[in-house]
Amino acid sequence: MSKSVGIVTEYNPFHTGHKYQIDYLKKNGFETVVCAMSGSCVQRGSLAFMSKFDRTVLAVESGADLVAEIPFPFSCLSAEGFAASGVMTLKSLGVDALCFGSECADEKLLYDIASYLLTEEYNQKLRQALSQKIPYAAAREQAVFSKFDLNKETLSASNDILAIEYIKACIQQGWNVQLIALKRQGAGYNRTAPKGGYASASVVRKMVEDFRFDAASEFIPKASKKTFDEALNYGRYFTEDFAFEKSLLFTLRQKSAADFIKIRDCNKELSHALEKAAAQSDSIESFFRLLPTKMYTRARIRRILLHAFLGREDSFPDSIQYIRLLGMSEAGETFLKQVKSCSLPISHSPKILSRKSEECARIIAAESAATDAQASFCKIIQPRRTDFTRKLYKRK
Repeated sequence: MSKSVGIVTEYNPFHTGHKYQIDYLKKNGFETVVCAMSGSCVQRGSLAFMSKFDRTVLAVESGADLVAEIPFPFSCLSAEGFAASGVMTLKSLGVDALCFGSECADEKLLYDIASYLLTEEYNQKLRQALSQKIPYAAAREQAVFSKFDLNKETLSASNDILAIEYIKACIQQGWNVQLIALKRQGAGYNRTAPKGGYASASVVRKMVEDFRFDAASEFIPKASKKTFDEALNYGRYFTEDFAFEKSLLFTLRQKSAADFIKIRDCNKELSHALEKAAAQSDSIESFFRLLPTKMYTRARIRRILLHAFLGREDSFPDSIQYIRLLGMSEAGETFLKQVKSCSLPISHSPKILSRKSEECARIIAAESAATDAQASFCKIIQPRRTDFTRKLYKRK
């Protein structure tokens, strides 16, 4: 079997920084790059910028060999839940290594921190900090800093946060895999401007939102430019515009505290705050201003709101139940044929996967609703039910 490496990703959208990672891996002996990619929702609590189908094509055109979906709700969980879902997908496919971007790129330090997060000593310090009404993220930092002499940015940089969670998930799932921490190139995740020939996904999205299509296209790999430009020209992209904001507010106003509390990560205090804010706000920004955001991160609240918007207050299993394939190259197809065993059912067809179990059917229905929502709120409304009509993408 060819040497393979996995990446947990969102490609929201795919850009030159992602291409750099794939090229680096192939130059260093990995013949097959397998991606576990968010579906129609992304981890920050938003509908995806482009459809998962367009994002798959962008990735495979630029060197990814196999793209598997991380479906809703697993694509829209905390960093811990998102990482665990991606890692389980790649572990089930049997890749030889796991690569992730990192601001510090210190594999040993990241592994030591991840291991520490699983100890009782850490849990005790975390509980102690939380008892002082410190927000979770700050309490986590305080507990870790008491053990390690760290630069504060190590726990606040988005890639390092996810890197630690990937490693922690590997330990929890008993997956002894080669870990590759790749230094992030150019602009950081939250950086508002390009740097060193690279732009973050958020910068590319902002350029598109401002109708600077040519500027955004500069940071898309050459092999994927045609697909990217076509998606923009045909309005196949989502931004949180006024139409979406009004629809979201309307939906939230129909919800009660009893509805919100059914959603994962929502508690009694927050459910009542959400109900009150929905009744009093006239915009999403005013909605957030009415919430106790010192104790709850904006990202956590956004994820709860997206669950509510999609009407998904129902319960879901704790872990991924299947592997849906979205696209592949010839190398990816060869890799797939050589996978000897997989603990999860694999298919490109949601119809086939939904028959595997009631839990699979429930996840398929939730992801399909998210796909329809993403299509409905694109700049130009896109066809519905594409989860059941789009074929597996193959690059020859």
